Amino acid sequence: MSRRPGGRARLALVHYSAAPVTGGVESVLAAHAHLLRGRGHDVRVVAGRGEASLLPEVDSRHPEVEAVARRLATGDAASDQFDRLRDRLGEGLRSLLDDRDVVIAHNVLTMPFNLPLATALTGAGRPLVAWTHDLAWVNPRYAEYRRAGWPWSILHEAQPGVRYVAVSRVRQAEVAATLGLRRRDVPVVPNGVDAARFWGLGRRTLELARRAGLEAADPLVLVPVRVTRRKRLELALEAAARLAPLYPGLRVVVTGPLGPHSADNLEYAAYLRQLRSDLGLDQVVRFLHELAGADGRHPVDDRSIAELYRLADVVLLPSESEGFGLPVVEAGLSGTPLVCADIPVLREVSGGAAWTFRPGAGGDDVAAAVARALRSRTARLRRQARRGYGWPAVLERVEHVIDEALGGR
Repeated sequence: MSRRPGGRARLALVHYSAAPVTGGVESVLAAHAHLLRGRGHDVRVVAGRGEASLLPEVDSRHPEVEAVARRLATGDAASDQFDRLRDRLGEGLRSLLDDRDVVIAHNVLTMPFNLPLATALTGAGRPLVAWTHDLAWVNPRYAEYRRAGWPWSILHEAQPGVRYVAVSRVRQAEVAATLGLRRRDVPVVPNGVDAARFWGLGRRTLELARRAGLEAADPLVLVPVRVTRRKRLELALEAAARLAPLYPGLRVVVTGPLGPHSADNLEYAAYLRQLRSDLGLDQVVRFLHELAGADGRHPVDDRSIAELYRLADVVLLPSESEGFGLPVVEAGLSGTPLVCADIPVLREVSGGAAWTFRPGAGGDDVAAAVARALRSRTARLRRQARRGYGWPAVLERVEHVIDEALGGR
């Protein structure tokens, strides 16, 4: 068996339910299917119901499947019914799996809801990956299935030729201990999240982020102010120069247009561009007014500003003079850590909840305040979620498992 041209594979994703729900195993399977297709894989979802290639007996709610599960819970091996279902499933699966390179079964081999399906899959003659979200053998809710002998042994004995995958290190340890495997032989591939979709980012903001090179920012520092001298944007650039060696993925984005006093602010913008170049920050600091269209319209509207707050890891206000400081409130509503000068009005509006630098401070102090904000629990959890559990990173690990199942180690 060989991979398709270009390293793409013909995959079958199997689950005993494919009902369209929010959250849960079904949503992860649906995301895998969508993203793997986007990478050029030929993906077939096999289930008992929902939007899939359907085989009724795959469904854990099929009357015969439920009857077998009930008998197993009482200690009855249900051999007659079990064998008939297994054989029928094997026959039905043949046409769905014979042209597949790899079969990935989500929770089928480690939960008791359709063990005839589990045995049919192990006998299908295709590389089989048991994607383990849950493990009945260690869950007290399924104590009635903790029994010796066949077919309960499927739940606590590694099946020959099956590659087990766990969705967390905790599950990895449980799978290894339960099935008698080495932990290193049970790869961990977590569930993922589409951060842009979760944050509700619109097309305009996504396109703006793409044009500004913000998509892979880690961290992203948002400076939501106009380009005017009183905002002291040179402090943001000097801080970025000190932070960039510590955070190779750093991006700083200044969202506002030029201030209304054109001559002075054109001169100030030119000064900032030169400073950016002198500091080697052309790929790190972006002024969104530089992305204005041919008509000169600023590319950022109110909705994009709100969405950029959600995208940012830290909000930075480098100015030392404000009449109110609306970005303080906006940062608070967005749940984004705020860094600003320790001046009375900003202290008032923030309620003392910002990370501050002293008035008159230079780039070193501003950078130190940003670094403190990034070390906060909120910021660390946010970056961990995006870096470790964003679908692009997770999908690489999914494809690595597929390559291993195909023998491409």
